[in-house]
Amino acid sequence: MTGPEILTITGAAAALAVTPGPETILTIRLSSLRRKAGLVYALGTATGTVIWMVLALTGVSALLTVYPAAVQVLKIGGGLYLCLLGVLAGRQALRLRRELKAAEATDGPTANATPTPSTAPDFPDGPVTEIAHVMESTSWGHLRSFVSYRRGIISSLSNPKVGLFFLAILPTLVPASPTGTDYTLLVALILGVLLSYQLVLACLASLAASAMAHRSADFFIEAASTLILLIIGIAVIAIPI
Repeated sequence: MTGPEILTITGAAAALAVTPGPETILTIRLSSLRRKAGLVYALGTATGTVIWMVLALTGVSALLTVYPAAVQVLKIGGGLYLCLLGVLAGRQALRLRRELKAAEATDGPTANATPTPSTAPDFPDGPVTEIAHVMESTSWGHLRSFVSYRRGIISSLSNPKVGLFFLAILPTLVPASPTGTDYTLLVALILGVLLSYQLVLACLASLAASAMAHRSADFFIEAASTLILLIIGIAVIAIPI
């Protein structure tokens, strides 16, 4: 594989990476809530990308052009999945809103009260109870590593535009008389660019959320994610490819 071919592959991968889509929105959302969730989600989308590339290079993804019904199934399934994630984000936003209102109601009457020292620790059973309390209050269960990784794979594989992109572009990037090394380098270059972009995006989103460090910021992130995911999900279903 020559230098110009490597540059062409890198440029095509960069163009795909920076194109806004569901993966971008979900990476920002999950990373804003918890950096690890965003990073693991990025690994999940990378896994889905590798699967799409293997299918394109082996010719299996060509079935999408032979059987248009398969594309429609992917479109509808992927759109419904994004709408489901939007609904889940909306539920989280409503829960955060209730917490904010409860906090305002609690702080209001006692804001001017004289604080009295507590004779008992906040978490009498030690750090384990404190951690459990924090986990319960923030409801991070849906951000566990397995769930985030699974979401990454599903959102990537249920996006027919990704499959059609690799079906159309990937064969043109394969050099003449390719060897096994060429195929490996091709996949590694594309995967490296896509994954690097998502990891940087995840870290930046996490840092921005940490800088704000307020529950109201979490609410606005979830509310915005709800709106965007629902719009994208409906668009995926309604707009023909």
